[in-house]
Amino acid sequence: MSSIYRSRSAPPTSPSKRDIRVAAKASELGALILFSTALDRTVTFYRAIGVPLEPETHDDGTLHYACELGATHFAVFPAHAGCAQPYGSGGCSFPGFVVESVVAALDAARSLGATVRQEPEEYPWGLRAVTEDPDGRPVEIFQRHR
Repeated sequence: MSSIYRSRSAPPTSPSKRDIRVAAKASELGALILFSTALDRTVTFYRAIGVPLEPETHDDGTLHYACELGATHFAVFPAHAGCAQPYGSGGCSFPGFVVESVVAALDAARSLGATVRQEPEEYPWGLRAVTEDPDGRPVEIFQRHR
């Protein structure tokens, strides 16, 4: 059993399907937006693992970095204060990226001083590792089986 449940008497339960009213089913993730108090280091980290972030501004003029990953718009904005929520806690985000080489991406993250949470390990969907970005957010990198 996962350590996240060890301190609880029972795992959380989901509401029954009849309790949920769905207006329309979501078909894909359209955007994933992160906020960072270490914007330059965070952008450097994501670029190092293969995420092609480019500078961008919109009507409000806030400089941020973004790219399209398949059908998903991924962006990193500056944050005024705070840090990422600890792994496994409420509010924690855990993005995962498909990369060409887990080993190369993990080496690049290590070269920037990133913490490695999990060394590369084989899973049914491919080779997977977990590191942390400069805000302490866990980041999964995986390489699909070919």
